[in-house]
Amino acid sequence: MRRCMSSKKLFVLLFVLLLPALLSASVGPAAHKSRQGGGSVAQLALISSVDERQPIEVSLVLRGQSDGDLQRFLALVNNPSSSTYHRYLSAGEIDSRFGIRLSDRARVEAVLGRDGLPMPAFSADGLLATLSLSAGQVQTFFHVRLQRYRATNGRLYVAPSQPPQLPSELAGLVVGVLGLDQRAELGDDAVLTHRAGEVSGVTGLGPADIERAYDLGPLHQAGLDGYNQTIALAEIGTFNPADIAAYDQEYHIIAPAPQVTLVGGGASTRSAEPALDVELVHAVAPHAHILVYESGQDLRSVAQMISQIVSDDQAQVLSVSLGTCEAELDPRLATSFLASLDGSFKRASAEGMSVLVASGDFGAYDCQDSELSVGALAASPYVTSVGGTTLFLHSDGTYDYEAGWEGPLEEAGSGGGLSRLYLRPSWQAGPGVQNASSNGMREVPDVSLDADPLTGYAIYYSGTGCSSKCWQIVGGTSAATPLWASLVLLINQLAEEHGQHQLGFLNQALYQLGAEAGTGGITAPLPFHDVTIGGNLFYDATPGWDYSSGWGSPDGSVLAGDLLHANA
Repeated sequence: MRRCMSSKKLFVLLFVLLLPALLSASVGPAAHKSRQGGGSVAQLALISSVDERQPIEVSLVLRGQSDGDLQRFLALVNNPSSSTYHRYLSAGEIDSRFGIRLSDRARVEAVLGRDGLPMPAFSADGLLATLSLSAGQVQTFFHVRLQRYRATNGRLYVAPSQPPQLPSELAGLVVGVLGLDQRAELGDDAVLTHRAGEVSGVTGLGPADIERAYDLGPLHQAGLDGYNQTIALAEIGTFNPADIAAYDQEYHIIAPAPQVTLVGGGASTRSAEPALDVELVHAVAPHAHILVYESGQDLRSVAQMISQIVSDDQAQVLSVSLGTCEAELDPRLATSFLASLDGSFKRASAEGMSVLVASGDFGAYDCQDSELSVGALAASPYVTSVGGTTLFLHSDGTYDYEAGWEGPLEEAGSGGGLSRLYLRPSWQAGPGVQNASSNGMREVPDVSLDADPLTGYAIYYSGTGCSSKCWQIVGGTSAATPLWASLVLLINQLAEEHGQHQLGFLNQALYQLGAEAGTGGITAPLPFHDVTIGGNLFYDATPGWDYSSGWGSPDGSVLAGDLLHANA
C-alpha cells in the first residue's frame, strides 16, 4: 500500500531532492533507457511485409534430458547438511548428466534437413540451436507471416503476426524460439548524473571511500585483492580501454587488462556500463581477472551470451547489469527467453558460479508505467538480485546509515516487488519476507548497496562528448551489482585460502544469515546493514527483509567471516 512518511524519512527525501542543486548547477536528471518496443502486435503500427530475402537468425531453445535430476542435484549441492555440499561439477560433467541427448540433437538436424534448411550451430551446452535463414524460409518452416512494425518509441522491428508452429516431431524437445519476434530488447542501467571532472576535479566515491563505507579494509589488509579469481561481466555495449587506464591511473591501481569475448557479432554501440563494471571491480578486487562478454541487446543474443559464459566455465562470479520488464514480455517470448536463461543459471549453480543481477532502477515500476512490476532477469530464483540504497557517511567516511533509494521526481529507485512468473523459492524466508504484500511469488531484491547517483561513484567514461577529464558521477543498481560481485570474489579468495570450495549460489546462505540476524541468532556485529527508512516509490524499507533493499547492504568483513563459517 502507499505509505505515510516518517519525519526522518521526509528529511532524507528532502535532502536527496535538494542535493543536485547543492552539488552542481550542471546536474541533470538520471538517464533512463527504455528497454521495450512495447505493446502487442495488434497495438503497433504495421509498416510493411518483410522481404522474403531478408536474413533472419533464429535460435531454437531445447530442453535438457534430465531437468528434474538437475534440480535435485542443485538442492543437494547447496544444502550444508548434504554430503555433496559444494561439490560442484564441470561444464562437461553437467553436459553429460543433464544436457541434450545426442539422439535429440540428431532429431533436430533430421527435421531441419528434411525441410531443406541448413544445419544449426549448437551452443556449447547443446541447448540453443541457431539457424541463419531467409525470411521466406522462416515463414514456411514456422508457419508465420513476418511483418515490419513501428513501436511506440519509434523503433522499427520484425515480428510474426501469429504464433509460430513447430513440426510435431519437435514437440517436447523445443520449448521456444528466439529471434522471430524482435520487439523486446534488454537495457543496461548505468545512471549518469553529470560530468564532474571538468568542473571540480574527481568527485564521487572512489576505491578508498567504498572500502571505508562497507568495511572492506580488514579484507584488503589481509591481502585479499581478487588474486586467482575470475569474474565474468555480461555486456551489451563496448568500452574504451583508455577509460579504464585513466581510472586506474587516478587511483594508483595495477590490474590485469580485461579480456573481451564477442558473442555473435558483439555489441554495436558504446555505453557507460562496461566501463562502470570494470572500474568498480578494479576498485574492490584489483587483481581479479575480468572476462567481458559483449553481445547484441536482443533477447536471442543475450541468451547466447549467458549460455556461453556458463559453458566456458572460467569465472567463479557472473555480474549481470541488464534488464527487461517482466510484465511487458510477450508470454511466448518470456517462455523462450527465460527457459534459456534459467537453464544457464541452473548450470551456473551446478558449476559453483555465483550469479548477481541488478534489480533495476525504476523502483517498484520496472515497466515505467503505473503498474507494479519487476525485472525479468532479477526475478529468477537462480540468481542473487541486487537492489539499491542511498548512502550516508560520517564525516570520516565511515558508514552511518542507508535509506531505500527512491527519487520521486526522477521516477527512479531500487527495483523491487513481486514476480508475476516465478513462485517464491523455499529458501526465501525470514523476518520481513512474509508480509502484507506477499502472494506466494518470488520477492525481489535479495540484497542491496548504494545505487543513488546523488551519493554515487566516480568513474571515467569518455562516451558523453567530454573533451578531457571525463569523470562522471554514476549510480544505479548496475553499479551496486558489480560491487557486490567483487566482494564475493574477495570472499571466494578467502575461502580458497582456507581450503574451502567457492561460495556458488549465494541465496540460501544469505537468507539464513538474514534470518538469524533478524531473530537474534547472530550477535553484533551483523553481516548486513538493515535499511529501515526510505523505499522504492511504493514499498517501504522495513526492519528485516523488504522490497526496497532486501536484507540490506553488506558489512564486508563481517559478512566474509559469516559466509566462510557457513561454507565450511
